[in-house]
Amino acid sequence: MGDNRVNKKDIDHFKLNGWVNINLNIDLDLIDKTLLELKEIRKNAIKSHYPFGRVYFDHLLDFNLAAIELPFNNQICTDPIKHFFKEARIGSILSSFFQTDLFSCTVARLFCMGDYKYRGNWHRDHRPKKLFDYGDKIENIQVLQLGIYLEDQKGFRILKREFEDGFEKSIIDNQIEIMNEKVFFPLQPDKKTYSKVGGKKGSILIFDPTVYHQGSNQKSRIDFHMRFEKNNTKKTLKNSFQDFNVKEHLHEDFNHYNRVQNIPNICRQNLKTRILNSINYYFPIYNSYKILLKKKDLKKMKMFGKPDFLSNTIFQKDI
Repeated sequence: MGDNRVNKKDIDHFKLNGWVNINLNIDLDLIDKTLLELKEIRKNAIKSHYPFGRVYFDHLLDFNLAAIELPFNNQICTDPIKHFFKEARIGSILSSFFQTDLFSCTVARLFCMGDYKYRGNWHRDHRPKKLFDYGDKIENIQVLQLGIYLEDQKGFRILKREFEDGFEKSIIDNQIEIMNEKVFFPLQPDKKTYSKVGGKKGSILIFDPTVYHQGSNQKSRIDFHMRFEKNNTKKTLKNSFQDFNVKEHLHEDFNHYNRVQNIPNICRQNLKTRILNSINYYFPIYNSYKILLKKKDLKKMKMFGKPDFLSNTIFQKDI
């Protein structure tokens, strides 16, 4: 069990920080071919009206498809992508962290936002009873998320352990988290409080989804985003090109024209929103309006950070 691409230093880094980068050790020509293929898949998804995906910041003259859901399905997944997963052997790496082969992929999407700067909201994908609750025992990990990078990417932010809720320099608590979900606007904490991570071309980022984190990039992105849950193997299948189990809806042969719960349908944003997004990208007037509208609530979150006025505009800063 385990993989020689993972060593004790990697495990210790994860336990201390809640994240770690692992090199896949895949031929760079394969990485380049996979990246080109994924870009074609994005084009074909738009052209063929592929049904499942996400749109965050659509624009007036550019359909800015942000993510493709169910990316392993035969309707969208091509042979070069399947070959990449055969070579990557992601499951082998994850077994070094879970200390078992009894886990499955429960979420998978291909982030594919166009050539726009993007910054999401700080959030957790799970809210545990206690953060970093695996201590010295790596086998206590129950859920992991990962990003697969086919080109150098930086910007993804993870709050450092000492600034997390309940730790010595905490800048966040449950009330601020609730308020943040209500306000739904990117916040900018002091840069010393978070790690700016991502990955090198041909690597994966493994992170704990219970830590506070924020999606952020300064250019277009093409990367897989996946979640794995330990012992979640009931009603699972295995794709022919992967070395891990997947939930039924993520199987290559799944008939996704049957209704899939909690999987969003691709739908362009309305004309008014697209106009506002396009204007705001170059002239952040709409950002100013949203900040003024939520001024009182934003003040209540000043312990964590200030509203990121330039977020999701051409002026967004890489800090």
